[in-house]
Amino acid sequence: MTDESKGRWYEDGLPFSCTACGNCCKSRGEYSHVYLREEEAERMASHLNLTLEAFMDAHAQIDEGWIILKPGLTQCAFLQEDGKCGVYEARPVQCRTWPFWDVNLKQETWEGEVNPTCPGSRTGQVHSAERVEAIAKATEDWYEDRIETWPGLEPGA
Repeated sequence: MTDESKGRWYEDGLPFSCTACGNCCKSRGEYSHVYLREEEAERMASHLNLTLEAFMDAHAQIDEGWIILKPGLTQCAFLQEDGKCGVYEARPVQCRTWPFWDVNLKQETWEGEVNPTCPGSRTGQVHSAERVEAIAKATEDWYEDRIETWPGLEPGA
């Protein structure tokens, strides 16, 4: 992501509208880990009527200090047959902010990895460059613990 608006390849914005295809929930190369902060794991556990311990045992593990959904699956354990998320209301920020991640804002990544797998990234609603960068920055800040709450993750939200 660039600090200057000049020279952004996506200056006119980027398209995205979720088509519920489920492709973002399938493991491919670098896109194989879903990271969780503790409050996200707690929210998912509560959504599934599990204790945090039971959720961790069944669905997550600690890897280099990060909570991650259990790796090694070809797709997310919560991806249903209809392509929809089984924990949609409690899904992590990483899932909420796809595809507007800092790593995806490189043109070669967007065109070479995001577009081929995500139909919503080719013809969806166009989001301004400023909005895209704000989402990417907030996502980075969330996982680097620079912001305390993410809108919509509060209990009852």
